[in-house]
Amino acid sequence: MEHSNTPVYYALSSICQFDGTSTILAICEDMDAVMYRIKQCYTTCGDEYRINAYHLTQAEYAAAKYNEQIVSRKEYQAKEKEKEDKLKEYEVMKEKEHEEWED
Repeated sequence: MEHSNTPVYYALSSICQFDGTSTILAICEDMDAVMYRIKQCYTTCGDEYRINAYHLTQAEYAAAKYNEQIVSRKEYQAKEKEKEDKLKEYEVMKEKEHEEWED
């Protein structure tokens, strides 16, 4: 996925050592903020944290990608319908040919 000129945001999660569930602790704009948030945590042996980086999706970008997808789907459906029509036509021709051989 292309993300030109969109900021990166970081999600800091803690992972439960007993059942593996995650809890979002913070969404930060840079790694400095992530590190300061981790420093605020009371940590014990075995604690796990996960940092995920995300790009912010803008409506313009999402709308353009959605429109591309709709056009692509319509093209695919048209091609599939054309293939089905040709297959039906071929089967009809094959039946006629078979009938001619029987006569």
